[in-house]
Parts: sequence; C-alpha cells; structure tokens
Amino acid sequence: MRAEEFILKNVVSGAISQCRNKQIIYYQGETANTLFYIREGLVVLTTRSKGRRLAVIAVLGAGDFFGQSCLEGIRLRICTATALGSCSIVAIKKKEMIRILRRDRIASTSFVFYLLSVIKKYQEHVVDLLGNPTEQRLARVLSLLAQLSRKGGRVPKISQGLLANMVGATRSRINLIMNRFRKRGFIAYNGGITVRSSLRAKYFLHT
Repeated sequence: MRAEEFILKNVVSGAISQCRNKQIIYYQGETANTLFYIREGLVVLTTRSKGRRLAVIAVLGAGDFFGQSCLEGIRLRICTATALGSCSIVAIKKKEMIRILRRDRIASTSFVFYLLSVIKKYQEHVVDLLGNPTEQRLARVLSLLAQLSRKGGRVPKISQGLLANMVGATRSRINLIMNRFRKRGFIAYNGGITVRSSLRAKYFLHT
C-alpha cells in the first residue's frame, strides 16, 4: 500500500491546510505533537545551530510525511518546515497516528517501508555531498525538485541562497553554475525554474 492510500484509508480526523509560498509550518524548537502528510506541493526542512549557517535536511513532495520524529518521543522539533511554493498538507495528531499503527497491521507495515525509503534517500544525499563535485550535486538537486513538483519539470521560484544550502556550496558558486546550465539549455527561467531532460541525461541522473 502506498503512503497516499494509507492516509486516505486510515486518517479520518486530519485537517487539510493550504500553505502559501515560504509559509512556516513549524519552527525548530517548537513542541512536537503532530506529524504531517503532503498531498500537493513541496516542503523544505532546514536546521540551524548556534553560530552556523542554515542547513537543508530534505526537500519533500506529494506522498511524503514530515514531523514524524514526534512518534519516537522527541518532544521538540529538530528542524523548521517551510512551504516551497503553494502546497496542501494534512495534519495528523500523534495519538491518532499511534492508534492507527497499533490497530492496522497493513498500515503499520506500509509506514515502516516508507520510513526505510526515507533512510535510503538520506544516505544517498550524504554520499552525494561527500563524493560528487558541486556541479553534479546541483544538477541532482534541480532534478529532484523537478520530479517532486510534478509540474512537467517546472519548480517554484527558489533563491540561490537556498539552493546553496541544499547543495553545500557558496551562493556565488551556485550563481556561476546556474548561469552555465542556462546557457547550455539545461534550465530556463520563467517565473520559476524549468529543468529540462537534457540536464538529467548529461549527468546520468535517475531521480
């Protein structure tokens, strides 16, 4: 069972919210007693420690959960969740989710497999950051955003500063590579960013 089917079948009390671009869904350090499911759009998870710059943990799209660390007994949010473009999310109370997981074995198994897929994605991200050059990392991030947006390769307008945090590079370096991508026809600016298939072909991306 897919995560979306799991939600539609089991969650009856979740409230659907519409979020605008750059709207904060929750802040790092807030009390954590709810998890969320993305029905449409993109959400970026970021963290900041004292004296250090913002770091991007993940970018999530339709079918993804976030805030699920509250199920592990973690009382405070470990990151900030922000809408990237307009999005639609379902809020699920911790108690309701635990009740569902205890009651329905199929639902519980589905959620476990979902969490395993999340771990795999995080591992791939770490490998990418440690082993690939900046240009390759940026190509992968753009390709991932295009896939998650489900809008024919077009992603919401995103600052180069945020892209730099996603890639682990400086803003000036991102600007240089983005201009290079545009001149080569890999991307186009049109109120957002259109990522063309030639970018994935060039860097052998399968995201």
